[in-house]
Amino acid sequence: MRSSLVAIAWLATALAPGLAHAEVDADEPARAAKPDEQFVLLNATNRFSFGQVDRLRRVFDQRGLLRRLPATLEAALDGRSISVNDIDAIKEAYGETDFAGALALIDADEQRILKAVGSGDPIPALAELSQWRGLIFAAQHQDDLAVDWFRAASRFNPAWSLDKKYASPSMLALTKRARREVTATGKLRIEADPEDAVVRVDGHAVEADTQLEVLAGYHYVVVTGKDRAPWADLVEVIPGKAVRQAINLDRASPHDKAATLIDATVTATPGKARLIEGKRLLGTIDGGARMLVIENGTENRVTLRLYDIDARKVSKPILLDNDMTSGAITRLVNEALDPDNMNASAVVVIDRAQPKPAIYERWYFWVGIAAVAVGGFAGYEYASREPTAVRF
Repeated sequence: MRSSLVAIAWLATALAPGLAHAEVDADEPARAAKPDEQFVLLNATNRFSFGQVDRLRRVFDQRGLLRRLPATLEAALDGRSISVNDIDAIKEAYGETDFAGALALIDADEQRILKAVGSGDPIPALAELSQWRGLIFAAQHQDDLAVDWFRAASRFNPAWSLDKKYASPSMLALTKRARREVTATGKLRIEADPEDAVVRVDGHAVEADTQLEVLAGYHYVVVTGKDRAPWADLVEVIPGKAVRQAINLDRASPHDKAATLIDATVTATPGKARLIEGKRLLGTIDGGARMLVIENGTENRVTLRLYDIDARKVSKPILLDNDMTSGAITRLVNEALDPDNMNASAVVVIDRAQPKPAIYERWYFWVGIAAVAVGGFAGYEYASREPTAVRF
């Protein structure tokens, strides 16, 4: 699943404490923003909480700097559509031993994320939700189910590790079991329409309409096609059993096309490459000519950059500390909005000619990590005849 483009979503990050001031900064009167100064918010990281993003969004909204878009588009731009939005409620239900309620919240988040797969990388969120399923089943003394879901989290994201807050000796023992891959296998067949659709299982391209032999457990399956809406789901393979999944991809809607452009903008390198992608995005979503992008951040500071499509310029990095007031934040952004401060020559373009990976192609990164960190457990092999053996 970014020039005059979009702007923030994740500015939220480093601003948590400061945003508390930001919303009560009455001593600094707001200047009414002109329509051509407004921007859309774009989150190019996945490091910040949505509570922080919402507070930051309110700061810019109060100053009239945000360009209003449909709620579904705003959610895709700031990353909410592919993130665990109910994490606080899940934690609360878990703490109160309301396991049924927690699982219902997990199911709802999981289905929403899978439907929005075209707009970004869902893997961190799917791994986190799998972790929570594991924690819930472990708390109910269903250790085998807990191990299955901890293993799923590790398969989806080989860099996953159990949240330290819940790393009791018993939980660590279960996650250690989950790190050891199973030997039992089952069969999986994905039948896709159109015929040229691309099928990926745990990030690996496989042949459609071919019976695969895969390791038992949960697998992340994505089917994509040109001018089609992507399909994604978690498929359970049971030892000795065969699973057949027939997928008929729908025609891409305007929202699906916008989601693809959002992903292309997020994955573009900061600077001119993102400016080019942003122009396509903003033109498609009627997003105006400017976007403010959260490009990096730590617990204490975030880095933003303003993209102006009409001027074909990119601002210098805007650094926001977490203790800044609303007025200070607004002043810095307004300075970046000033054409005299926009400077495309200050942009460093990194490997501009390198093709930008689509969301469903990023698995090679995780596979590389897995090969080093987990002794190659994510390696796979294909046999030359049916059933094809695919060992993830």
